[in-house]
Amino acid sequence: MGVGGKQQVNKDATVPDNRVITSADVAREAGVARSTVSRCLSGDGRISEETRQRVLETAERLGYQINQIARSMNRRKSDLVGLVTSGLEDPFRVQFLHHLISAIQKIGYRPLVIDVSEPEHMSRSMLHLLQYQVAGVVVTSGSPSPEIGQHFIRRNVPVVLVNRAGLLEGADVVNCDNEAGGRLAAEALLAAGKRHLGFLNMSGGTYSGNARGEAFVAAIAPRLASGEVRFTPLGCRSADYDGGFQAGLEILGRPDAPDGIFCGKDHIALGLMDAARFELGLKIPQDLAVVGFDDITASSQRAYGLTTIRQCAEDLAELTVSRLARHISGPEGGAMARAVLPVELIRRTSA
Repeated sequence: MGVGGKQQVNKDATVPDNRVITSADVAREAGVARSTVSRCLSGDGRISEETRQRVLETAERLGYQINQIARSMNRRKSDLVGLVTSGLEDPFRVQFLHHLISAIQKIGYRPLVIDVSEPEHMSRSMLHLLQYQVAGVVVTSGSPSPEIGQHFIRRNVPVVLVNRAGLLEGADVVNCDNEAGGRLAAEALLAAGKRHLGFLNMSGGTYSGNARGEAFVAAIAPRLASGEVRFTPLGCRSADYDGGFQAGLEILGRPDAPDGIFCGKDHIALGLMDAARFELGLKIPQDLAVVGFDDITASSQRAYGLTTIRQCAEDLAELTVSRLARHISGPEGGAMARAVLPVELIRRTSA
């Protein structure tokens, strides 16, 4: 003990290199109680700046590492945000995930990415996130069951669904404006003088793809009724380049093939265009006009010049994380709600 009963900082003491440094070691070296170390490292404002600096310098000198898992167990919340995703071969999904991770880090949290490429793993993966005491969850793939949603509601863990149907009780929903996108695509193809239209998406589809297709058909409905245009629903085996390419070979060789096609995703559209040009000798947009959806990087390249509906990946990520952050901060974040991101038509040479 030092003068006045205060503990002295032991600047000369050392800890063996082969032993894990604990908060007790930091407390002993800094001459404070172990609880003071905990409060300093958690940012407790009741600790004096002098004491805080002494503890932080001691922790750094000893090489003390905070056990984040144990810390989260004590607090019942961690600084982790779960990201439930799949389809990482999709260029837009990868671009969106990049911006989503960046936005999460900007608000002081760390992303924990869970791949749910196999739908049957959805429930198990969501429950695993609760074991990590996540502060919140963003779901970009799959459809969590109502039972799973209740687990998160009971633990006050906010969930945000992105481009999903929004059928999960208590979850925020952030979607791009799929309906406006479908209408814009219809207007672009009609303006290009096309009269036999088609919508190409993966057979069975997703919520977003189906919403785009339904809006497209609704937009051309008056002209369908008058017989001014025809419409043919189309399908592909997968929502990617190969799916679009194979669908192009099967569809465009028919004598009654559409002359204007709206694709649910840019990736599909690029495959369709290559099949039309390089395998069937069609000219774009003279023989076939194509409109995509997403505005991925390849769409703007001269080789494609794809007219498309842009949903800005960065804006979608920022909107998603802003909704999540409001709910993480507490009940004052407001009631769960839906948010819609505007889209825009990007005119290029394909339509």
